[in-house]
Amino acid sequence: MIRWSLPMGWGFTAGRLLPRETTQTVVAGQLRDAIVRLNPGVVDGFDVDAVVEEIVATVNAVEGGLVRANEQVLHLLRGRKEFRAADGVWHALKVIDFEHPTANTLVVSDEVTITVPGKTSRRFDLVYWVNGLPLVVVEVKSPTAKSGWADASRELNDVYATEYPWFFTPSVFVVASDGLKLRFGAAGAPTNLWQPFRSTADDENLAGQADVQRSVELLLNPATILDMLANFALFDTSGGGADTKYLPRYPQMEAAHLIHERILEGGSKGLIWHHQGSGKTLLMVFAASLLLADTRTESPTIILLSDRTQLVRQTSGVFTSAMGDAYFHQPATSQDLRSLLADDVRGVISTTIHKFADAGKSLSTRANIIVLVDEAHRTQSARSKSLAGQMRAALPHAKFFGMTGTPVRNLATDTFALFGEETDPGRVLHRYSVSRSLLDESTVPVMLDPRPVAFEMNDEALQAEFDQFADDFDLDDPDREALSRKFGRLTSVFANPDRIHAVCQDIVDHYLAGAYRNGLKAQVVAYNRELAVAYTDKINELLDGFEALHVLAEVGKHDRITAEVNISVSDSKDEDSAMRAFRLSEAEEEEQKRRFLTPDDPLCFLVVTAKLMTGFDAPNEGVLYLDKPLKAHTLFQTITRPNRTWLSPTGFAKTSGVVVDYIGLAEEVQRAVVGPTSESAGKGGGFVTDLSDLVAEFRTTFARIEDLLVDVDGLDLTVHGYESLRAINVFLDANPGAAKVFSKDFRLLARLYPLINTDKRVAKYRDGFGLFGSVYTTLFKKSSDEERKERLSELGPMVLEIINAHVHSFSVAAAQEETLVLDAQGITILKELLALVRPKPDKDDGEDTTPPSAAEILDHIKAALDKDVEPGSAKYTALAERIRLLRDRIIQNAQDALEFLAEALRVARAIVNAAKHPDEAVVVLDDDRVGVLSQIIHDHAPAGLTVTERNLAEEIDQVVTHTLARSWDNADARNRGARRATAAVFRRYMLKPVGEPYDSTVAYIEAHYLVD
Repeated sequence: MIRWSLPMGWGFTAGRLLPRETTQTVVAGQLRDAIVRLNPGVVDGFDVDAVVEEIVATVNAVEGGLVRANEQVLHLLRGRKEFRAADGVWHALKVIDFEHPTANTLVVSDEVTITVPGKTSRRFDLVYWVNGLPLVVVEVKSPTAKSGWADASRELNDVYATEYPWFFTPSVFVVASDGLKLRFGAAGAPTNLWQPFRSTADDENLAGQADVQRSVELLLNPATILDMLANFALFDTSGGGADTKYLPRYPQMEAAHLIHERILEGGSKGLIWHHQGSGKTLLMVFAASLLLADTRTESPTIILLSDRTQLVRQTSGVFTSAMGDAYFHQPATSQDLRSLLADDVRGVISTTIHKFADAGKSLSTRANIIVLVDEAHRTQSARSKSLAGQMRAALPHAKFFGMTGTPVRNLATDTFALFGEETDPGRVLHRYSVSRSLLDESTVPVMLDPRPVAFEMNDEALQAEFDQFADDFDLDDPDREALSRKFGRLTSVFANPDRIHAVCQDIVDHYLAGAYRNGLKAQVVAYNRELAVAYTDKINELLDGFEALHVLAEVGKHDRITAEVNISVSDSKDEDSAMRAFRLSEAEEEEQKRRFLTPDDPLCFLVVTAKLMTGFDAPNEGVLYLDKPLKAHTLFQTITRPNRTWLSPTGFAKTSGVVVDYIGLAEEVQRAVVGPTSESAGKGGGFVTDLSDLVAEFRTTFARIEDLLVDVDGLDLTVHGYESLRAINVFLDANPGAAKVFSKDFRLLARLYPLINTDKRVAKYRDGFGLFGSVYTTLFKKSSDEERKERLSELGPMVLEIINAHVHSFSVAAAQEETLVLDAQGITILKELLALVRPKPDKDDGEDTTPPSAAEILDHIKAALDKDVEPGSAKYTALAERIRLLRDRIIQNAQDALEFLAEALRVARAIVNAAKHPDEAVVVLDDDRVGVLSQIIHDHAPAGLTVTERNLAEEIDQVVTHTLARSWDNADARNRGARRATAAVFRRYMLKPVGEPYDSTVAYIEAHYLVD
């Protein structure tokens, strides 16, 4: 790093050779020389040594905390503090030359020791000094050491800045690197807020030491450090919460400079297209600060424009701290805003677009009014009567810059035309893409988990019942039409109580199985206000149920958790009285959001329909349940709610967000992600991931490890035991190259598994994954390379739990005479089976709840066969053969037990069906399910069928198999799903899903496709 720094103007002086005592923060001689050099004609009237002493005293004062002390020192370094000359006159003195960075004394030193009596001495790896002031402290780790950059950042925060805070009062930022990654942040800031520093002009895929070198050249360039000190290090110490220091991300810094340059060049507009969640609101603050500090802009008026009052409040503390109340204005009413503009006020006006309603024309004709518009795709229109049109009429010569993550181009709005200069590439002044944001870890990827809610409807029966109803009430045609329009809409389907229950049950089950265990919270987007209320009630009802309370007790974090609704409710007299109870005051809404953002608060669900879908910044939101059709930019903004980075108080790092889609918006999502200027139909550069893609990647990676271990003798991946573990370890010890490949592939499995572990398609891999995890753990304990801790963090809490406590939820004995011990799924099958083959007990006997053995199950089935089916018949022979095959089977584990029960249930149902319908043939031995379906369709095919029976049967088999592979709450729901899937195929081939061959097809599917 020293070698990379020298060509940028830094001179190297070893820490032990610096002209300072180890107790001193400032190299006083260099500071004194700079003051004399930078203040010609003024400094002669000062006692320079006294000035140096005053600066040193300010640096060493940290009574108000590090953030406030840092703010005071940086205020001084920016030349804004006045000193009293010998004649009693006060003058501002330059301490640093910002216009000419290399005119300062620039020194980088290694091994810089700091000590005071009674404290442990500490040694900083690197310090970058400007005029004797330590502006940057760097902690580095070796690429071959066990620790990484995160450990270096924690040492800076928890050791150095805690024990010697006065050394960090002049700090612009601190840096941590392990030679493979580099991150910077404010001293004391949580590690998850530290950022890389790159350039949007560079290759996105730059990595490793080349990436670190480029970061050093960009970030530790004297011009960058001084630019950040002068213009970008902002504070909020206004007393509204914890003291905070804000540092820019590199795309914010680049974009702010481009806005500044565009203004100086006389330009009038520009479009900033930055990915959602990457900090556009703070970018506006940085740009405004930069513009206000430049005298060439001639005291501008900068309007920070939002369509939500929350963003207005977010900016107030920063500007109050930076410039004082005199330069920051927050009009309470439209009249206040008009008065500020009419009075030619300068500084910052933070307001909403709505206050420009009826503002009139040419309210202010100045050209140095600069409007920075947040979420520029919303409320911005070229129509003169729109709010945006009225604003532009009121400010005819103002300059407009739009910030958006979702520019819109349609018939009503064209964000590119409104804000983009034709000379800018693609009419975009600055672009920070989804892929760059993900690579920078500024946001996390969002997974799309499609769970469409299917339903059946017999159109003919519905119409007949409606006609009968209309006849009974003697309705004329206009009345019938009005009723059809009102109730024949999507709302009727969404409001169905069964659908509400099914969706909310799935939401609760999904949330408690994953996001809740990691401390994440959830948002639910409902179709309308009434449904938002209904969903909230239903979710709370389910959260009070036994199953949910059992999960809460298991996790041990809350006794109860709740859902609350947040919807728009007006105070007008026309408002629906049923909605008035849900109206929140501004203070109540802020309190609700605060509780949602608090990890330990039991408010875990926010149910919305329009509010809080866009612009609501909740890093701890891990999953969004989407049950509302949305389009384009609104959809994009909604599904980016879970993409914020977050580190929980327990150390869980959020690596992805999830959108559970109950509508089936996958294609619409992809269109929204691609963006309005792209001609491709790709998947958005990794922003949204379909769960099926992750499952496929998991399977592929698992198969690679299987192939790698193919030469391990006698290896059984279904047995997670010591012998298998030892065999693999012996093999990998003898093949270091294979061990490296194994470790790399397992780390990928470990990242994927927490995201897909509830998917039934990976159930059969659980034993193998647990075994691989144990192998990886032993390799990890032997390892001493640089990635040990990083690898461990990648496993995540869920994976470690699986590896360290790999147990089945049920067990099965090897002998058939042993009792089967089953989980809830197996017990459901067992109850259904026994209801078919075991006679109901007498009231006096009581019900036998002891699970029978496999042999007892077969004896019951055989007895039912002997009783109900005529011996010697073909049907009897076929069923008896199936029972014999089952009896020959040896049950080895729980999965075999479930498969045995499922097959036994099929046979038992076939026996019951044979007894009920003695004249109908029942096929039970033919394993070619497609062949049987083909025969059924052929036997009952209607005249004019235009597709071969085999093709239709293959599609039915494929669709039904896929449907039954999903997780179902119970057997009834599973069977309904199979019938719906079959009906959908019939409709696609213009066949009625009633009568034949539909009925026979469904009967066969119910008898032979039951999969648990």
